[in-house]
Amino acid sequence: MRKYNIYAFMPGMGRYEIIKENQKQTGQPEEDYWNECFTWEDMKKIVPYLRSHGWKITIEPLSREDAFGKIHIFSFTYGINHDFKILNVSGIRIIIARDFGIHRSLKESFNPRGY
Repeated sequence: MRKYNIYAFMPGMGRYEIIKENQKQTGQPEEDYWNECFTWEDMKKIVPYLRSHGWKITIEPLSREDAFGKIHIFSFTYGINHDFKILNVSGIRIIIARDFGIHRSLKESFNPRGY
């Protein structure tokens, strides 16, 4: 099965990562990351909502193998240096988060697995 990562650019506010709330954390980073990504059915509900607010959307397809070694920013820090909101969109709880603590070029060079 394929899942998807969603990013939204909000005019005047910046780029946000859209994360599906995972209420059943397993403690295994790859499994938790996979469960925080969106299915095609989820996207059919969420993307129209985000676009109706004028947000530009970027969607990245993800396979199970691609989830290895990845982590969502909110999962790693639980709100430290992050701006986030939790929304309920068509029965799906989503977290809209962005990192404002580290410049983007530095953030992309970090590897959370190295800590």
